Amino acid sequence: MLESLNIFKKPKTSKLSYELDDLSKKYLATSARKNIQKAVDFADKAHDGQFRKSGEPFLIHPINVGIILAGLKMDGDTIVAGLLHDVVEDCEISLKEVKKLFGKNVSNLVNGVTKLLQLDEKLIDQGQAEYFQKMALATAEDVRVVIIKLADRLHNLKTIEHLPRDKQIKKSKETLELYAPLAHQIGMHKMATDLEDISFKTLHPIRYQLIKDALKKSDLSRKSMISKVKKVLKTKFRENNIDVKITGREKRIFSIYQKMKAKKTSFSDIYDVFAFRVVVKNAGDCYRSLGLIHSIFTPLVGRFKDYVAVPKANGYQALHTVVMTFDGVPMEVQIQSSAMETFANYGIASHGLYKTNVSDDLIQAKSRQLVQRLTEMSKSSSSSQEFLQNLKTDLKGKEVYVFSPNGRIFSLNQGATPIDFAYAIHNELGNYCLSCEIDKKLSPVTTILESGQTIEIIKGKKKTVNPDWLNYVVTPKAIHSIKRQLKNMRLADLRVLGKGLLENSLEDAGIELKEYPDENLKGVFKLLGVRNLNQLLVDIGSGKRTSNIVLQSFAEGLRGFKRQAEITSKIKIGSAKKYGAISFPECCYPVSGDPCLAVHNELGISVHRNGCKNLKFLINKQGSCSDVIWEQDPDAEFTSTLKLTLKNEPGVLAEISKIISQNDSNIQGVATQQLDENFIELNIKYTVKNTKHLSKITNLLRKNKTVTEVKRRMA
Repeated sequence: MLESLNIFKKPKTSKLSYELDDLSKKYLATSARKNIQKAVDFADKAHDGQFRKSGEPFLIHPINVGIILAGLKMDGDTIVAGLLHDVVEDCEISLKEVKKLFGKNVSNLVNGVTKLLQLDEKLIDQGQAEYFQKMALATAEDVRVVIIKLADRLHNLKTIEHLPRDKQIKKSKETLELYAPLAHQIGMHKMATDLEDISFKTLHPIRYQLIKDALKKSDLSRKSMISKVKKVLKTKFRENNIDVKITGREKRIFSIYQKMKAKKTSFSDIYDVFAFRVVVKNAGDCYRSLGLIHSIFTPLVGRFKDYVAVPKANGYQALHTVVMTFDGVPMEVQIQSSAMETFANYGIASHGLYKTNVSDDLIQAKSRQLVQRLTEMSKSSSSSQEFLQNLKTDLKGKEVYVFSPNGRIFSLNQGATPIDFAYAIHNELGNYCLSCEIDKKLSPVTTILESGQTIEIIKGKKKTVNPDWLNYVVTPKAIHSIKRQLKNMRLADLRVLGKGLLENSLEDAGIELKEYPDENLKGVFKLLGVRNLNQLLVDIGSGKRTSNIVLQSFAEGLRGFKRQAEITSKIKIGSAKKYGAISFPECCYPVSGDPCLAVHNELGISVHRNGCKNLKFLINKQGSCSDVIWEQDPDAEFTSTLKLTLKNEPGVLAEISKIISQNDSNIQGVATQQLDENFIELNIKYTVKNTKHLSKITNLLRKNKTVTEVKRRMA
């Protein structure tokens, strides 16, 4: 059969074609292999006369894509689509013709890849985000489209040296920012690391070589150490009747570089550049292996992670530990079952690689979870940029592990709150979330969770969803569920909710919404892409926008023109009572001792704390600024504010008032807001002499048993 094809008469492509056939015959039926051979011949005719930048026949590229896919043991249709992925875009071949010759399934895959190829040239700014979102959504329609695209990018990178330097840089940056993260997201670790390594070598050839040379210098001692450790471990496992595969390896150059960059250190300070992988039969053997390893080598405190009981978001499972081996050399050890190792390397593509019934079902279930997660993330994002940012944040892998009251473990993104936890359990529990207990102690639902805590959600009798929750949730599922509930509310209710949230945020920044008619807010509306204030309020109330993000655009839109203020001098200030021409605005309530800046304008001088958000707006106006030097004044008196979160108990307000009044301070105003059934928020305006006096009162309030949080207000 093979000899009859024209392609095998061409020496440059015949070797690759035989390699593809050898790979496919190991697991595919004869009919599928014949279809692949037919696709090779068809692609050869379609690309006849086309050449790559290297001068080689263009056909070399699609055959290599097919080889990568066959290496992943993808099905026959996927390999055929990989061989034909360029024919519609680059040749005069229609999808109709592809469908007629190779069937609907193949034509759908080729069409999906063609659409992604057509977006390739738009990978700038917004285009990047849109492209990334479309790639992620393609996984929901048919993940094979994305796998073909990743294989296409991988082979292009392997021959990138033939491109001009500017294109090498562009393609490598795209890969590190878009393709490698997406490969990680769908669990294809090996594909992702191959993409990262080649891109890093292309972008930073000198850095790559320096790390490579440093690894070579330690090569001899490394091999000796690895051999010694493997021998000891294998003996121990044999004595305990555990079948095991042990491999020693050095960490990837890109991985070492990232660690050096994150820790701002040199190669010599990165001690764990070598690692072991221990592969056993099942999860039970993983834990037995961990015990055996720790019985031989001392584990380093705080360096153990259990991703078997609590897998990573992309489905990755393993036990990680760092142990001290011979001569005080630390080694990282990863312990996995065979199925875990396969999924860790190939992710969503691994169902074709591991064929025991149990593990295959497990892998398929994980694959569905990954696709569902990407789809939920896309639905919960209001824009392509937000989706891209959410994915990048999710990829960082920083997670907290918390428990339900019955002992079930939940993995949540770092920064998650009990609201996220409620939605992680069930949508309805999130929608009816009234309050919560953290480690059997009543706590606000906006509390940021920490690993090891036990969370119990207290359910209300009616839905309690609030658009303000969007400021306190980080998981895509919670964001999507809250937005979906808010969509069902009436426009009038959404407008009222939105107005309240926006006014609260603006008030914290010292901006009064009523002071600015629509005419003056045109700059804000333009920045936000809304027609008028009503649309903005509805967007906030429905959760399309969060009030704290809108606040930033408000300041930007009201800024007018940019002009850097000049700091002309220093000004001495004693007490707020003695300076009629100097104002101490309510946006940040400066107090003697605060690092401040005095802004001069036609109305006088206003003093703002460094870090006040309004300062950026003010110093860009006409005028100058002065650094503030505070003079000691025994009669000094300044107004300050505190925001307290406390339990809603009888007499709590009187208790707080007593603490303040007994410490030489007068309360000027109090505003309360119900957070949930058990907690209230208290905004107190009171007088203090200086920052030392303020700190004394704050510390006393923190010690009160009803107070869970104390914050000083800052615009």
